[in-house]
This record gives sequence, C-alpha cells and structure tokens, in this order.
Amino acid sequence: MDLPIIDLDLFLTQPHDSLEVKAECQKAAKALITYGALILHDSRVSESDNASFLDLLEDYFAQPEEDLKRDERPELSYQISVTLENTEKPKLAPDQRPLDITAHDPDPKCRFFWKMVEKPPVTGFDCLS
Repeated sequence: MDLPIIDLDLFLTQPHDSLEVKAECQKAAKALITYGALILHDSRVSESDNASFLDLLEDYFAQPEEDLKRDERPELSYQISVTLENTEKPKLAPDQRPLDITAHDPDPKCRFFWKMVEKPPVTGFDCLS
C-alpha cells in the first residue's frame, strides 16, 4: 500500500486559502477516508530525528501486552496513553467509515496518544478539566 505523502511545509509557508493548501487538505482527507492513515512530510524534522522517533515507537510497541496495559487510561477515554488492539469500537456510521479491507469490528491497531499542547483550564470533558 502506498500511502499519500502530505507536505506540511505548504501549510507553514502558503496562505491557508491558497489553492495548493486546499488541494493538500483534500489529499489528506481522501487518504484518511481511504486508508485511515497518511505520511506527513515536515522539512523541520531531520532524517536522524525521524529514525530515532520511529525506533522509539517500535521499541515501545514491541513490549509485552502486560507492560503496555500499565499505560492504559480508560478513565480518560483512551485520549492520553496507550490503546491496545481491538479496544476501540467504530463510532461512525458504517457509510462514513474509512474503507475496511479486513472486515473487522474493533480497531485492530495498538496506538498511543499524547498531548501536544498545554492543558486548557476548562474543557467540555469533565475527566480532562
């Protein structure tokens, strides 16, 4: 499978309403609908930093399930920390979901979410406020 490469530099250098940015947004949306994933190119990230990050993720997810389970945070709706394989159920209507080529029900991926911004003082989610 060849995932589309989305060029983040366009979003950083072009006006948000430019044709190039809009086309890249459409490309990203189509990739997420079709594959549920995409590749992001950011020229600010060096190849060595990218390789180190990928190595870190590979090492993390290679741990035994019982070690990963200690990082789960179901009380935060899995929005921070690890979500193990087959934990999440699709919330979208079937006709709104990405193309499902494996005919699975729960999400078969193990993944990790982490915050990228400062916590807001108040949110619409009691468990995060």
